[in-house]
Amino acid sequence: MPVGAQRIVTQTVDVTRHAAIRRGVEAALRAFHRIDVLVNNAGIWGGDEALTLTRRTWDAVVETDLTSVFFVSQAVARSMSKRRYGKIITVASTSGVMALPHGAAYGTVKAGLFHLTRILAVEWGPYGIRVTGIAPGLFRTDMTRDVFADRAWLRRRRAEIPLRRFGEPDDVAGLAVFLASAASDHITGQTFIIDGGASLTT
Repeated sequence: MPVGAQRIVTQTVDVTRHAAIRRGVEAALRAFHRIDVLVNNAGIWGGDEALTLTRRTWDAVVETDLTSVFFVSQAVARSMSKRRYGKIITVASTSGVMALPHGAAYGTVKAGLFHLTRILAVEWGPYGIRVTGIAPGLFRTDMTRDVFADRAWLRRRRAEIPLRRFGEPDDVAGLAVFLASAASDHITGQTFIIDGGASLTT
């Protein structure tokens, strides 16, 4: 490999399946012999009204957005604990602190991630594992494509945000890099809201 080149290994892993999680972690350890940073970022929306929310949708959101975070984190933490160091970063949402319509499933599991982050930070801190979260507001992503298609709503909502703009992927990336770096080694158990101040005025 050329000097300075970085090795990359990609895998497709269904994080709702325990066997797939185990295989994915084992493959990463075979390739790199250690895992320094885990970013939990799998998620689905499931935004139905509470009166019509089905068990199937509820279970899918809980499995994908909450249960998978715990079991992927657990699988990786077992390796990190042996080295007495690691960073686990979970992507939550401001839906976890704001009561939004159609958010019975999504908002509930995102709120759960705030508390799961705190509990894991307390339990795994003695092993040198830092556990933090990122809670974005409304960002331009594939999941929000339909929302961003409503130009009139966007104009009204933008005017309510203190920084007068929506989030972009690079905004989250910068925070994730900080939390993954040694610069944040004395931070754990915190979930950082990144929404331009939107949750302060809603």
